Amino acid sequence: MKNYRRFFLSTLVFLLACGTIPGLSPAATPTPEPSFTPPPTDTATPQPTPTPNAMQTKAALATQTTSEVMQELDSLLDDTDIPYQQGYLAWKYDQPITVSLTGPEQKVQALDDKLIGSNFIMKSDVTWRATGIIVCGSIFRSEPDLAQGKQYLFEFLRLSGLPAWSIDVAEFGRFKNSPTRTQFSSALLQDNGATNQFVLVAIDEQFTLYINHVRQGRFFDNSKQRSEGIFGLLAYQDSGKGSCEFENSWIWSLEPPPPGGAVIGFKQPGS
Repeated sequence: MKNYRRFFLSTLVFLLACGTIPGLSPAATPTPEPSFTPPPTDTATPQPTPTPNAMQTKAALATQTTSEVMQELDSLLDDTDIPYQQGYLAWKYDQPITVSLTGPEQKVQALDDKLIGSNFIMKSDVTWRATGIIVCGSIFRSEPDLAQGKQYLFEFLRLSGLPAWSIDVAEFGRFKNSPTRTQFSSALLQDNGATNQFVLVAIDEQFTLYINHVRQGRFFDNSKQRSEGIFGLLAYQDSGKGSCEFENSWIWSLEPPPPGGAVIGFKQPGS
């Protein structure tokens, strides 16, 4: 799924004495002309430095961030029928989110548990590192328990010479069925350390997927097994050590903004 600073700034006097000569009357001492004292110079009163308003700063940051995401959406979806212009940025996190694995292992990582999504666009740049089979992906429309709850999964797999992906339904931590079945894609880069970008669009029972800017197709789940829920990330490998690293991740809601306007979540996942 952030701080500020500022800056800072110093006079003289004289003394004089005199004496007399014995047997002589003191000589008249000329009266010195009065010295000229210049009038004080007018000093301009400095204008107070405006103090940044925290709410204004946050609003400006949100506007800039939304604009950047909109540019990404325009470049990918401008010639499609996906109504992305009607949405708003619901969550964004630029820093890497790394899910590390050891041995045969599966892990899930919750995002913001207050973010409930139904219709949305989700994007992430994912780098996989492993010597063997590894699976990276996302969880969406999930019940609160990511490990056991009913949910949709998007997974892309690095098999031996055969990169593939699927959108599945899971419950109690087990596969239930697949609206897409396993799809093979030459757009997936399968080298160890390769980075693949996915953009997943979910609108009601329709799912559209882009991998590395290549449209993979539109798929349907007419049973509508989950209409909304929370988001997460997932990783799985069969042996050894590996990781899935998610970066430049965001979720664009296709729902009407909540009362009071949209609030972008920048929280670290799990915090």
